[in-house]
Amino acid sequence: MSAEQLRAQFQAQGGPGLAEERRRDARQARGMYTAFAGLVAVVCLVLIGVRLGQGDALGVWVATYAMGTALGGWGFVLARIGHTRWAMMVTCIGGALAGLGDSPAFH
Repeated sequence: MSAEQLRAQFQAQGGPGLAEERRRDARQARGMYTAFAGLVAVVCLVLIGVRLGQGDALGVWVATYAMGTALGGWGFVLARIGHTRWAMMVTCIGGALAGLGDSPAFH
């Protein structure tokens, strides 16, 4: 077999299938990160409502939850436009801030 034949066989194997698989994987990743970021944002909003409904005084915890909501929303937008790595990073920071706001120090 000549080098040209080997090159032609190599280029013919899996080209369209591989590209379609990568597109599908990217679509699934965007969907997963979009859902995760949206969930973090909604949970932060719900926690603000619950704690205010229980009569907790305004404080630092509101700011941490609000930042969690904002970062979750930003992660949602980043995931929708395809920046999944940034979306995951921003969403994790938002979730960490929400966890900090839920700590006993802010009750």
